[in-house]
Amino acid sequence: MHATSTRYKFSLLILSPFALAYVIYRSLKDGGWQYFKQRLGFGYCRFESHPIHFHCASVGEFIAAKSLIFAINAKYPDKLIIITTNTPTAASLVHKIKQDAISHHYFPIDLAFSVNRFLKKVQPACSLILETEIWPTYYSRAAQNDIPLAIINARLTKKTLAAHSFIKNEFSHALRNVDLLLARSEEDLKKYTELSPELSSAHIVGNLKYVITEAHSKILACTTIKRPFLFAASTHNNEEIQLIEHIELLRRNNYLLILAPRYPDRCKRLAQQFRSIGLQVSVRSEHDEITNTTDIYLVDTLGELNMFFNEAALVFVGGSLISRGGHNILEPANFGKCIIVGPHTDNFIKK
Repeated sequence: MHATSTRYKFSLLILSPFALAYVIYRSLKDGGWQYFKQRLGFGYCRFESHPIHFHCASVGEFIAAKSLIFAINAKYPDKLIIITTNTPTAASLVHKIKQDAISHHYFPIDLAFSVNRFLKKVQPACSLILETEIWPTYYSRAAQNDIPLAIINARLTKKTLAAHSFIKNEFSHALRNVDLLLARSEEDLKKYTELSPELSSAHIVGNLKYVITEAHSKILACTTIKRPFLFAASTHNNEEIQLIEHIELLRRNNYLLILAPRYPDRCKRLAQQFRSIGLQVSVRSEHDEITNTTDIYLVDTLGELNMFFNEAALVFVGGSLISRGGHNILEPANFGKCIIVGPHTDNFIKK
């Protein structure tokens, strides 16, 4: 077991007021009382048996893991599965799963007292961490409690590798507590071994998102949208403004612009902003009609991206017009769509 350094513990202590302020902010914004309690290590259920623990930080990680979660649930129907997330948006998707054996909790912030309470209450049989989440305190305490730890669909960004040496050293020590690492690609595995050469067991198994898109492409609802449309998925602040600069071109060809922001709670403000400049806007959750004069359709619902990917004439993948690194193009690519991205695609390898 590789413990966190005194410097890391001291840094967390200094930063803890800011972490608490953030938890309070998110609780008041959209997380609620449950978010507040559980991020601080309180309000967890005590399980009679040791559950399998999946940690999916946000929506993307949960979507990637969903097929694996269902496969494990089907193979071991009597085994409890707990899914933790960092965000209320991802939590809302987990709650849509109507399975008694699958439940949701929020992941504790990486402070010793929060992590210890989570592990004491939940007592997971193992922890399966999705993609890029490296939390030194959690990794150390999991190892201390003999809880097997695996990172699946593992990937690392250039930003992580370019971090301050102190952060990289802490991540390197934390990764020594990992029992199994399953990387998406050879390039991802190289990044992990560069960060922590002493990884105990690491393998390349491919990208889980290929599995998810293949499964979803076979069973899809219909949008009932009669006009051709450009579907802009997972957009961020400032990207929508850049896209509507081309609204006249879309109008000339009777194209509808459909926007699905990465964070759906932004849709209300976006609708007001667009209407204030004279654009005709419809919102999905409000069941607004789409007419021949509708300029923009805002998708503020969750779990429906594949339905729009399937029927779109063109797809724009967000996070790429700003310095965000871009989101995954695998899902629209699986539908054989023409995909547009901006210049910022550092999160994904260019071949």
